[in-house]
Amino acid sequence: MEDNGTLKWRFDVSTFRLIGRDLITDRVTALFELVKNCYDANATEVTVKFDNVGLDKQNSAITISDDGFGMSFADIRDKWMVIGTSNKRSNPYTPLPFHRKCVGEKGIGRFAVDKLGDKVNIITKQEGENDWLNVEIDWESYYNNSNNQQLSLFTDIENHYEFYPAEDKTEHGTMLNITNIREVWVEDDIQRFIAEVARLISPFEKMSLPFNIRVIAPEYGIDTIANKGIEDIKLATVSFSITYNAEQNIQETVFFNESSGKIEIQRASIKSFGGIKMKVYFFDDTARRQYRKEFKNSQIDGIKIYRDGVITTPFAESESNEDKKRDILGIDKRLWQDIFNRVSTREIIGIVEITKADNPSIIDATNRQDFVDNSEYRELKEFIINQLDAIQHFKEYTRKIRKQQNADTLKSAGEDLQSFISSVETIAQQNPGLKAQLDPVLKQAKKTGKAVKTAIKDKKEAEDEFARKESIYMSIMSLQEYAIHITHAVRTTLNKIRDRVEYFNLFFPDPNDQDIFERYAKEMYVEFENVNKVIDYMLSYSQANILPEDIQLNDTIREIFTEYQPMFAANNIKPDIILPENITLKNTHRQFFRDIIQNILDNSIKALKDAPQKIIRCTVSIKDKSLTIKISDTGVGIPIDKRAWVFGIYNTTTQEQGGAGIGLYIVKTRVESLKGTIAVVDSEFGETGTTIKIELPFKQ
Repeated sequence: MEDNGTLKWRFDVSTFRLIGRDLITDRVTALFELVKNCYDANATEVTVKFDNVGLDKQNSAITISDDGFGMSFADIRDKWMVIGTSNKRSNPYTPLPFHRKCVGEKGIGRFAVDKLGDKVNIITKQEGENDWLNVEIDWESYYNNSNNQQLSLFTDIENHYEFYPAEDKTEHGTMLNITNIREVWVEDDIQRFIAEVARLISPFEKMSLPFNIRVIAPEYGIDTIANKGIEDIKLATVSFSITYNAEQNIQETVFFNESSGKIEIQRASIKSFGGIKMKVYFFDDTARRQYRKEFKNSQIDGIKIYRDGVITTPFAESESNEDKKRDILGIDKRLWQDIFNRVSTREIIGIVEITKADNPSIIDATNRQDFVDNSEYRELKEFIINQLDAIQHFKEYTRKIRKQQNADTLKSAGEDLQSFISSVETIAQQNPGLKAQLDPVLKQAKKTGKAVKTAIKDKKEAEDEFARKESIYMSIMSLQEYAIHITHAVRTTLNKIRDRVEYFNLFFPDPNDQDIFERYAKEMYVEFENVNKVIDYMLSYSQANILPEDIQLNDTIREIFTEYQPMFAANNIKPDIILPENITLKNTHRQFFRDIIQNILDNSIKALKDAPQKIIRCTVSIKDKSLTIKISDTGVGIPIDKRAWVFGIYNTTTQEQGGAGIGLYIVKTRVESLKGTIAVVDSEFGETGTTIKIELPFKQ
């Protein structure tokens, strides 16, 4: 062996997983990456087709096809199949007449196909070429090689390709045919993808040529064009728009001017993250109701960030984790500080426009789940939050004005009635002959006057009661941070007690250690006293007379699923939670909801005992004045003739798994006590499993 020489990096075959399914953890994000490639290929028409992607379907496939400029054999060999290469870095704009700013540049988004399925065929052709090129990549062969004991390199795996003649030389474009789909796609999943991919291009982007995305899923009867217009913003209560001037180092910001009652613009210097454009539309209660009425398949869901007219992936992914899905900017985390006035993501539609040129330090994380956490990104988030403060002040202002107007209206009505009564009494005194006719009028006017005075008094009492409850709620919300300290204090105290109890257990009685036993006994007494003080403080809130209470349904459901996580893991069950927005249920019972969710989960776990594929899915949606909760599993299912029967006491279809017929009876009684309905409906998973649907009255 020589003493001197050189070494080269080599990549084990398992690398494909690190930059594929393990890196891009969300399948909607994976599809986004592939559709974005169509945009960069100057496509005008893109079709995403789902075939047989439901539960236990054979020959499953997802196909993404476009009419872009396609790829040559050299492009496939020297660019597409070389990790990390991206000619978009050296050629940031697509050819004319499109001249689109390319959005892909890391050179690994192509590995998103591995997240979706086991095999992909890349079928592509450029205009004027005689043949279509078909390249087959079988990820299973990579996986099998990675399990071999011998060293196998990623670059050593061979991938088959072939040419076949084109009927029309003018045809061009690329099709990715992904087969053996890894995860089940139910109708709701595809509908969410449609809603998300519709946001791919900024609604304010002025494109010289179209970019239409068609989504087809024959098994669910879906064939639609995914688009997101700007008609919805016309319903907004108030809005603002800011821009910047890089040459003059000016960044516009907004503030609320209480004198004018308007959100106004002021100028500042451009921040470290660079100049940005920002549009925000705020919807109050009335506007949100109108929005839901007119746009039933759309949501008011916060702020999205667009780079050069195309959405940045973290703001379009479909995740059950709210931190990833909707609140990357931390907007809803602020609600704990002041839920009555802080702006939430379900009240605003916002767009932040950045560019690669002017905002180079705002960088997509490689896993597409967030941005790189640097000082510029943190300052950008702070800047965005600061702009929302103007809307917060607008909310406070309008609330105060409305309150004053209502008080003035009642007061004015009372004064007008009193003036009317005095005038009628004067007329009656001056015209005794009219007294008989005027007496009934006076009597009714005085009765109405008393009613107005009562209304003024009731209004004052209602305001005082609201202020009292608001104070209580705000006190409870302020406990979020304090709860962290309480948890730490209790845990520390219990650890100290445990150590001393363990010593007693091991060595007591021992006359030689009597002094230690006495000291430990006193210390444990002190520690118990400390714990009692903490618990008494917490109980003071639970004893407050505010039941029934307002609950955050999303938090309650996540909390329950977290508690069940060890049981899910032990039984190889995959949980799936889909919560579209933060939902507050007013004047209800938290324990009722816990009873409902827990009993249904217990039943689902029993039903999944022998299932080949174990999934429990919980979805929540709001339509009109109804809140719908659906809990589905892929278990043994419930026969149609027993769908109503299972809610009777002692009736069970899981007796062999320990079911006693109590759980669903409790669920039914709890739901009915909340003035809702419950039923077993057709399973979301087709012919497999059970779906329980709960509908409750809901007023936002």
